[in-house]
Amino acid sequence: MAIVFNQPQTIAQLLEQKLTIPEYQRPYKWQSKHVNQLIDDIFNHRTKACYRLGTVVLHQDKDSKTEQEKGALNIVDGQQRLLTLTLLCTILDMGQKRISSTLLEHKFESSVSIENLKNNAQIISERVASLPDTEKQELLDFVLNKCELIQVTLDDLSEAFQFFDSQNARGKALAPHDLLKAYHLREMMDSTEETERLHHVSLWEQGVNPDDDSANLHTIMGEFLFRMRRWIDGDYGIQFSRHNIDVFKGINLESTQYAYVDSMLALDYAIETFNADPARKWDKQTKAYPFQVDQVMINGKRFFEYIQHYMAIHSTLFVGDDARLSSFVDKHAKYKGSSRKGDSYVRNLFLCAVMYYYDKFGDVELDKAAQICYRWSYFLRLELQRIGMESVDNHAKERSGLFRAISKAVHPQQVLNFQPPSIKEPKFNNAKDVQASIEAMKSGSVNE
Repeated sequence: MAIVFNQPQTIAQLLEQKLTIPEYQRPYKWQSKHVNQLIDDIFNHRTKACYRLGTVVLHQDKDSKTEQEKGALNIVDGQQRLLTLTLLCTILDMGQKRISSTLLEHKFESSVSIENLKNNAQIISERVASLPDTEKQELLDFVLNKCELIQVTLDDLSEAFQFFDSQNARGKALAPHDLLKAYHLREMMDSTEETERLHHVSLWEQGVNPDDDSANLHTIMGEFLFRMRRWIDGDYGIQFSRHNIDVFKGINLESTQYAYVDSMLALDYAIETFNADPARKWDKQTKAYPFQVDQVMINGKRFFEYIQHYMAIHSTLFVGDDARLSSFVDKHAKYKGSSRKGDSYVRNLFLCAVMYYYDKFGDVELDKAAQICYRWSYFLRLELQRIGMESVDNHAKERSGLFRAISKAVHPQQVLNFQPPSIKEPKFNNAKDVQASIEAMKSGSVNE
């Protein structure tokens, strides 16, 4: 691992460095409880000769291209604590300018960050307002010169993330979608403007924290896209983690010279050329990249567009009363006992199968295809007494299964001709509604 620095640093030494908050970082989200805890810790230990506050992980970019970027250290882990300490020191400084951190110059784009910084500055001000000026100076001196963080600086971003993930016992490990966000933003650095990168970051953050938890970004990636991409290949699809994020890594169109990439490059060029034509200012028409769920991933902005595309498809099919299959799901996938863990696994399998069909054939025969998907998926509910995710995974990736059938299909009818397994005497008797739905679909008496 390319660690270029690993030593304790006082807060003063840290803030004197050229610290930057990279685009892939999460917004500043510390709430009052976190701020008050940090202040309490500092107050309770201010008589010590040294007080260590934890670890900060920084990335020294070896490929910096501009003078502004050279010498900068990107914060991988420790942003929340460093920003809060900067607020505390700035307020205690009372305009004396004993600190001059580059973090104070950072332009925050996220409204979440701006609001939390404002609220936390107010909390800190109220906590220290009653202190005499001399005590404020003593406290500032303690924070700057006696409080320390272990600074770990690495020159490889992936290794920096892995180090954080393995070492950060107190905080929340970085999620796989955060690692992918960082990876694909770096892939965009030479080919897109900052405004476009910020646009994708903004959409990404909105997807991480939507109003509907069932449609958030990490759910769509981990429980739908990851599983579909793996199951189509007949591979393991249970758990999306940082160990298998390569599922969402692919090629860089600008640097890859393989023959199979030519058609992808031509399509990318056609989309870009069409959307950049001045005629679009007149006809207001734009074309989205025509993604397929199991395609080779295109690194950079196409990855972000890919994720947004499938979040939109998920919503079109399942989210809200007006969703394309809302009534079907309500009628057949919501029944007494449907909230059981095993039933929720089967429901996810069903939704993934429908989503894969829709991705390939759109609305054509969608209602009939949904019945096939239901019969194939919910066969497990009648076949097994206890359903674990392993059982669903095995069913999904088998060579004779529905995912393989949809993958091979050229026309919708080939999917409709698929024969799901059936069972005459269900082994699980607490799913009468499922059995009734399957029997009705087999007899052709289901209309939606």
